[in-house]
Amino acid sequence: MPHPVVFRPRGGVILAVVAIVLCGVGIVTLAVWNGVAGVLEWGAPILAFAWLSYAVYIQPSVRMTEGFIDIRNVFRSHRVPWGDIDSVDSRYALTVHTADGRHVRAWAAPAPAARRALGMRREDVSGTPGDGDTRRPSDAVGTESGDATALALAALARYRRDGGPALPGGTVTTWHVWTIAVTVVVLAAALVSLALAAAHG
Repeated sequence: MPHPVVFRPRGGVILAVVAIVLCGVGIVTLAVWNGVAGVLEWGAPILAFAWLSYAVYIQPSVRMTEGFIDIRNVFRSHRVPWGDIDSVDSRYALTVHTADGRHVRAWAAPAPAARRALGMRREDVSGTPGDGDTRRPSDAVGTESGDATALALAALARYRRDGGPALPGGTVTTWHVWTIAVTVVVLAAALVSLALAAAHG
């Protein structure tokens, strides 16, 4: 893997961008029709929705390099060396199982929804890694979980084939302090704004 591979779910990113644009239009409309008072009254809930769209759908990612897989979720990131990985699966999402028993799921690579999964056929997973009886709809090509898991399994196999060292306990978890702080602030502001609007309603 000469260059890092970064994975984000296209559908989620598109929805988030649309939501953020609509929120921006909403703020501008409030400013034009209701002035500063309108923005102060309803701006906080709109900004909170835009921020959550970014934090939940755009910020999460899966990044793979020759040395590790970096799983960035909403509030935490996990940098897992290939040498600390015991196995990889896609049951609920791309999930990395480490040598010490930790299970790290990727928010950016969820399994398909039940409706889509029920509509899949055996042929949809016939070309995916694994034994026939153990393949799931979440392994299917074209799904977020399936595509990310296939890439991770290929990279892990290459690391082991090239004689990469075992690195048990090498996983590093980092909390997204700023993301947590901003989320708390915007949600609190939105709740206060809605409460004041209801009191004056």
